[in-house]
Amino acid sequence: MKTSTAILTKQCKDSLHNFPSLMIMLIYPSVAWIMITAMGSEEDMSGFFVPMFAAMHGSFAPIAISSNILSEEKEKGTLRSLIMAGVSSVNYLISISLFVILATMLTGCAFLLMGAFTRDHAVKFAAAMLAGAVLSTLIGLCIGICSKNVTAANGIAVPVGLVLALLPMLGRFNSTIDRVGELTYSGQMSRLMQDGTITVQMMAVLGAHFIALCVLLTLLFKHDKLK
Repeated sequence: MKTSTAILTKQCKDSLHNFPSLMIMLIYPSVAWIMITAMGSEEDMSGFFVPMFAAMHGSFAPIAISSNILSEEKEKGTLRSLIMAGVSSVNYLISISLFVILATMLTGCAFLLMGAFTRDHAVKFAAAMLAGAVLSTLIGLCIGICSKNVTAANGIAVPVGLVLALLPMLGRFNSTIDRVGELTYSGQMSRLMQDGTITVQMMAVLGAHFIALCVLLTLLFKHDKLK
């Protein structure tokens, strides 16, 4: 427990001094607020922009942050030093995941202040954000494990994150893209944020992604061992 707390504290301090990471966490809430403010005279702009940018935030930010943290620690040799000092690799991954998920949820709460939510819808909105944060963090860890350095990690994380983030938005304007988006967790997350309706398909898609990513992360972890 003390080790996990120490790792979380370390990541908080590092992130506060890491301007790019702060920007990634704040960019989508900021853009949503600007768009809603700029188009305040139009009806229900918050109902349009909030789910869209919230889904982008929950999809892109955790992938970029988690892959960046893990690849940077590997590149600098900090991770090797921690492991040699007795820190468990599994404990480290869990601590990093908790940090990224908590940071995503904390910044994601800003979206709840931009729209008119009922209590039930707000709970489902937060649940959708949590699901997206967890799945996106798993993807980021997979990318970080198989990347040799930060540049390589960003080269994979950014396009993957952008595809997942943009699919729900583009699906609003194209039925074919919308059908493709239904098969992704970001698409289902956007739907839950928008109307607060939980479906069997949604649970199946989220569950399938979670199982597949857990299996992939386990295989990559066993192959690499973070060394």
